Amino acid sequence: MKKLLNTSLFILLSLGAFAQFGNFKKREDLEKFKDTRLIIVLLQDSAYNASVIAAVERYWTYTGYDFAEDTALYRFKKGDYAYLYFSKSKGSKIKAKVASCEEDMNAFVITRKFSRRVTPDILLAYAYSNNRIDTADWEAEATRGIQLLNNYFNYAVQVSSNSDLSASKMMNDYPSDKSQLVDKKLLIEDKQLELKGKEDAMTIFDGDAEEVDIEEIQKAIKWQDNSLVYFYYSKDEKYCNKLFVSAANSELLYYTSDTPEKCKCNAKDLKALKEMKTKAVGGK
Repeated sequence: MKKLLNTSLFILLSLGAFAQFGNFKKREDLEKFKDTRLIIVLLQDSAYNASVIAAVERYWTYTGYDFAEDTALYRFKKGDYAYLYFSKSKGSKIKAKVASCEEDMNAFVITRKFSRRVTPDILLAYAYSNNRIDTADWEAEATRGIQLLNNYFNYAVQVSSNSDLSASKMMNDYPSDKSQLVDKKLLIEDKQLELKGKEDAMTIFDGDAEEVDIEEIQKAIKWQDNSLVYFYYSKDEKYCNKLFVSAANSELLYYTSDTPEKCKCNAKDLKALKEMKTKAVGGK
């Protein structure tokens, strides 16, 4: 495992933000969760439903699961169940009729019971999504969301001690393979890169980087392109969560948070990625 930059950890802790993680406190609870039946809640949107079904069938491995429409959840009142669905933030541009969250997050969520208003006491795990999701966007969003959630559970259950499950510990030492940054091309959506003066993204990143249409990033996710890493953000009323993720298997490689007005990829982010690459190959 490679340490994230201490400066990024300071930002995370000072803002009180949280990343692609969960609310489990004990490793044994994660082990027990393997026996939980995950109910994939189908909502009143055919594009959303089709995309989530496909993503779960391809990429969810941690528990068994069933699909159920939100109007038919009475069948799961008794038993050991958890629920996966989508919660949108207040400022998001999403037409689908999905849930909302008291924490105002735009994310795929797993809860201990189904509620259209997700409260902290029922929230188990979450994976941030883009704030703009139209019909054609759900395939890429669902693929990334399901993979991120599956990664969280498979990583978290391997911690050596319960203290390693704390938000600060996981943010500082998330166990994805940071060497995936080496020799990967970085994709940044058009108009989401903010550099000053003569700053150059490829020079700062020390690698291939390009601004592209969102469709190119979505293709990379769909094809699970192992040669690409990309940037996206998820904003709510209090924070902008900035993430760098591998196109293949949606490995969370770097996360930081800032104010809602500062959502773009900047030189500081690129320098952090460069330092992580240097450490991943044994440099200082």
